[in-house]
Amino acid sequence: MDLLEKINAGLTRVLEWFLIVTFAAFLTIVFLLVVMRYGFSYGITGSNEFVVICFIYTSAIGMAVGVTRHEHIAITVIIDLLPRTVKLAAYVLGLACIAVINAVLAWLSIDWMSKAGHYPWQPFEMPQMFVHMSIFIGCGLCVFYCFVKSILAIGGRVDLEVLWLPED
Repeated sequence: MDLLEKINAGLTRVLEWFLIVTFAAFLTIVFLLVVMRYGFSYGITGSNEFVVICFIYTSAIGMAVGVTRHEHIAITVIIDLLPRTVKLAAYVLGLACIAVINAVLAWLSIDWMSKAGHYPWQPFEMPQMFVHMSIFIGCGLCVFYCFVKSILAIGGRVDLEVLWLPED
């Protein structure tokens, strides 16, 4: 269990730093684009596409980090009234549902990448698979985190008092 918690914390820390750097990059680029466009009537080739790619990756990976940090919004009025064992079962069942949905999306993204991933992403001339992989990576990480959180919850390592981000 300790090793699993360390892996969970370490991977989350790496992903959070990736999200911070990526978000800072696209925020900086958007700021520069606005200044250059309206101040100097000039743009940077490919910058809009780069911002879109950064946004897609931050959204996909941010979804997975949200699962491990309990930051998804849920209405827990009824679940909070349940006894601990039923609450645990409901939590694990919810994680299982999230994992199944994301596993299906990851599986479908493989076919999508194989069919459309070889087309070039303009203006970089790189395969679109680089962009399409964000869905597979984000959904795969989400499945991993659901599995880890389920094991940790069953092992008594998850606080069941606040399972998800409170709705207030």
